[in-house]
Amino acid sequence: MRKGRRANYGGIRLVYQANELGYSRLGLAVSRKYGNAVQRNRFKRQLRDTFRTGDYHRMNVDVLVIPIKAAGKMLSAAHDFQMALAKIHCK
Repeated sequence: MRKGRRANYGGIRLVYQANELGYSRLGLAVSRKYGNAVQRNRFKRQLRDTFRTGDYHRMNVDVLVIPIKAAGKMLSAAHDFQMALAKIHCK
């Protein structure tokens, strides 16, 4: 993903790159700076569920999600993720 493009929204950074697979893939990189294990796992569960239930699998893109704010400072990770995906979907 070194050649991927970046998009930020709220407390989330997306690094994305088009793929030729016919479906989208999601990667999550959540460090200990985000919070304890419970907070990190909740973040990942929310984002996986948002990605799965949304219509993002047709975008044909690989997406790496990196939180840039700590859990206590982020209001809604799922909302920020949806808005960031909408931002790259329009491009």
